[in-house]
Amino acid sequence: MMKKSAGRWLAVGLLAGSAVVSAWAADHAGDVAVSAREGQLKLGGQRVEIQASTGFNIYRADLSDLFHGPWATSNPGFQTQGSERLKPGVEIGFEGLGALSFWDGVRWSGAAAGTELRVSDYLEADSIWTGAGVTHGASQMLGEVSASGKLHEHLVFSVTEGAALGAYQITLRLSSPDYGSSDPFHMVLNRGLSTPEFQRARVALMQASVVPEPASAGLFLIGILALGLLRARRKSRPPA
Repeated sequence: MMKKSAGRWLAVGLLAGSAVVSAWAADHAGDVAVSAREGQLKLGGQRVEIQASTGFNIYRADLSDLFHGPWATSNPGFQTQGSERLKPGVEIGFEGLGALSFWDGVRWSGAAAGTELRVSDYLEADSIWTGAGVTHGASQMLGEVSASGKLHEHLVFSVTEGAALGAYQITLRLSSPDYGSSDPFHMVLNRGLSTPEFQRARVALMQASVVPEPASAGLFLIGILALGLLRARRKSRPPA
C-alpha cells in the first residue's frame, strides 16, 4: 500500500484535532468531485465552470495559502462526495496535457520562458508545465481509494517564485488502471489578481475567446483542437 512521506504527515499533524479530522471527511464546495460511471472516471463539483469550445471542466484556486506560502496551494482537493464510492484500494493518478498558459489581464498566451508550474503528487514527485509543454514526474499519483470507497486527496500546485501577476492555466485528466481516464479538465490558478480580474480571465477561457500572442498562437490552438478531438473520439467509442 502506498505511504505518504513524513513531510506530508507533518503538514497534516499541524492541523491535528477532532474537528479538523471531521472537516476532511466533509464535502468541500471548491473541491473536484470524483466519481465513476460505466467504468470511466467522471468529474464534477459545486464550483465547476465549463469551456464552451471543448466542454472541459474548469476549476480554480489561488496560488497562496497558509501552509505552502505565497507561490503555492494544495487547493482544490479531489474527493468522492455524497454517496459516491469508488472501488476500494484503487490507485488514482493523473496525466498532464498541453502547455502552461498565462493571462496578462488582456489575453491568454503561452507562459514566458523560465516560468514553471509544478504539480507535486502523492509521492512528492513533480510534473512540470512550461510554455513549451509538460514534463511528467517520476510518478503521477493522486492517491488511493480507502477501504470504504472514499477518496480525498490534494496535489500541491506551485509557480516559479517571482512569477508575473496574472492567471496560470494547465490541463490534466485523471487516470487509473481500474477505470477509463476522465475527460481532460483545466486548472486555473490566480497569482495576485483581484476577484473581478480573475473572473475575467476565467470568462475568457470559458468563452474560448482567447487570442494568444503570434509566437504561441499556433501551438495553443493546436492543443485546444487536439484535446477536443480526443474527447469526441472517446465519446464515440462503443463500450467494451
